[in-house]
Amino acid sequence: MHSTAITQNIQPAVRQVQQQRSIDESLAIEFFRAQEFDKALELFDKLFEQYKTQYYFSNYVNCLVQLNRLKEAEQAVKRQLRTTGNEVQLSVDLAFIYQLMGENNKASRTFDKIIEELPADRNQISIAANAFRARNLDDYALKVYEKGSMMPEINYPFYLDKAGLYQMTGDFSKSIDYYLLHLDFQPDHIDLVKNRFQNLLLSDGNQNVSDLLRSKLLTRAQAEPDNESYSMLLIWFSLQQNDFDLAMRQAQAIDRRLGDRDAQVIELASICIANQQFETALDGYNYITKKGKNSAYFFNALSGALKSKYLIAEKQHISDQDYFLKLSKEIESGYEMMGLNQETWDLAIIQAQLLAYKLDRTDDATACLEKALTLPLQPNETAELKMYLADIMLFKNDAWEATLLYSQIEKSMKNEPIAHEAKFRNARLRYFIGEYAWAVTMLDILKAATSKLIANDALGLSMLIHDFMIEDTTGSSLKAFGKADLFIFQKKEKESLLILDSLMLDTKSAALQPYFLMRRAEIYDKLGQYNTADSIFREVYTRFNESYQADDAILRRAMINELKINNQNEALNLYEMLFEQYPSSIFANDARRKYRLLRGDIL
Repeated sequence: MHSTAITQNIQPAVRQVQQQRSIDESLAIEFFRAQEFDKALELFDKLFEQYKTQYYFSNYVNCLVQLNRLKEAEQAVKRQLRTTGNEVQLSVDLAFIYQLMGENNKASRTFDKIIEELPADRNQISIAANAFRARNLDDYALKVYEKGSMMPEINYPFYLDKAGLYQMTGDFSKSIDYYLLHLDFQPDHIDLVKNRFQNLLLSDGNQNVSDLLRSKLLTRAQAEPDNESYSMLLIWFSLQQNDFDLAMRQAQAIDRRLGDRDAQVIELASICIANQQFETALDGYNYITKKGKNSAYFFNALSGALKSKYLIAEKQHISDQDYFLKLSKEIESGYEMMGLNQETWDLAIIQAQLLAYKLDRTDDATACLEKALTLPLQPNETAELKMYLADIMLFKNDAWEATLLYSQIEKSMKNEPIAHEAKFRNARLRYFIGEYAWAVTMLDILKAATSKLIANDALGLSMLIHDFMIEDTTGSSLKAFGKADLFIFQKKEKESLLILDSLMLDTKSAALQPYFLMRRAEIYDKLGQYNTADSIFREVYTRFNESYQADDAILRRAMINELKINNQNEALNLYEMLFEQYPSSIFANDARRKYRLLRGDIL
C-alpha cells in the first residue's frame, strides 16, 4: 500500500516535468523560427543542461552561430567533444565554425581528418555524410560516400545516397545515373526508384528533368534490351508523361524479347482506353490477337479490339455505313468464337449501339441487349445493360418502356451512382415529353446527389426549365426546345437545328438566346465541325457575358481549342479568362487546373 501511494504521488510530478519540457522545447523552436535567437539560446541551454541530448546541444550551437558568437560556439563544441569523445557530428560542427571564423586551413584539415578516420561501418558513414549535409557541405558528404563505397568491409556502393545528394543539389543528370546504378545493384527496388523519379519530375519546372530521364531510359533500354528493369521504368515513365504510344511499343518489345508478357500488354491497353487513347489500345489488342488462341488473353484482346474500333469511330465522327456494318459482323464472328457469357456481356452494349444508332436496326439492338440480360450477371452489370436498353427505347420513341427501365434501375440499385444516373435520365425523359413538374421534382432531389457530375447536370436542367417558364409563360418555347433536345438525343441533328433556328428567329427574349446558341454549338461540336462550334461558343459569352451559359461556353471553347483544333495558346487564355472573370463558377477550379497543366506548372 505504501509503495502504491508513493507511485501515485510520483506520476503527477513526472507528467508535470514532461509537460514543462514540451512547453520549453516548443517555445525554443518558435523563437528560433522567429529569429529571436537570444531567447531560443537561453531555452536550449536550459534544456541541454537538464536532459543532455545532442538535439538540444546542436540547436544551442546553432543559436550561438546565428548570433555570431563564434568563439563561444567553438568552446562549447570542444567541451562537448572532451566529454563525449570524437563524435563525427561534433567534429563537423567544429570545422564548420572554423570556416565561419575565416580559419579555412584549420577547417579543411579537420574535415579531411574526419574523412580519413572514418570507421568501416555503414551506419557511421551515413551519420558522417548527414552531418556534412546538415551544414550544406555537400562536397564533403560526397567524399564520405565515395570512401564508404570503397571499403570492402562494408561492401555497399551508396548509390542511392549519392543519388539523393545530387538530387538535393540540383544535379539531376548525375542523380538519375546513380538511381539507375542503384537499380542495377538492387533490381527489387524498382518501386523505390520510381518514387524517387516521381519526386524528380514534380520538381521539373521546364521539362529538363523529363527530357533527361527519357533520354537516359531510352539509351539504357536500347543498350541493354534484356534488362527488364529499364524497360519497365520506360513504360512507367511514358505513362507519367501520357506518352501512351511509347509505353505500348516498349511493352510489346519486352514481350517479343522475354515472352509471357501478354497480361502486361492487355493491362496497358485498358489504361489507354481509360485515357481515350483508343488507337493505341487497338494496337495493343491487335498485337495479342495476332498470337492466336494460344494466348491465354486472346479473347480479352479480341473483345477489347472490337470495343476500340467502335470508340475510334465515335471519336473520329466516322459516318461510313460500311465501316459499321463490317464492325457489327466482326462482333457477330467474335460471339461465334467466344459465346455470349459473363465475360463478353459488355460487348453486347457495343453491338446494340451499332445496330441502333449506326445501322437503323433498333429492334435487333433491343433483342441483343435483352438476350444479354438473361445471363447470370452482377446487379451493377444488369443495371448497365438496362440503362443502354432504356436509351435505345427512348431513341425509338418508346418513352413508356424507357421510363420503366430507368425506374427499375433506381429501385434495384438504391444509393448507387448508377441509380442517380438513371433518375437523372428519367427526369430528362420527362422534360423531353413535356412533363415539367415531374421532371423538376426529380431534379430537385438530384441536386444533392453525391456525384458532382449528376448534381451539376440536374441543376443545369432545372435552371433551364425555370428560365423558359419565366420568359415564356405559354410554354411553347420550352416544348419546342425540349423537342430539339430529344432530336439531339435521337441523333437527328438536322431536325434539331431547324427547330433551334426557328426559335432564334421567333423568340425575342434575350435570356433564352444563349440556350439556343449553346445547343447549336454543341451539335456542331458533336458533328466534328469544330471551327463553327468554336465561333458560336464565342458568341455566347461575348453577347451574353452575364448569362448562366457564359462560363460553360468559355470552358467548351477552351476544350475545343486545346483538344480538337490544337490552338494551345487560345485554350490557355480561355481557361485563364474563366477562373479570373467567373471565380464563383462551378468550372473555375477545373479551368485553373487545366490552365496550370497546359502551362506546364508543377501540380
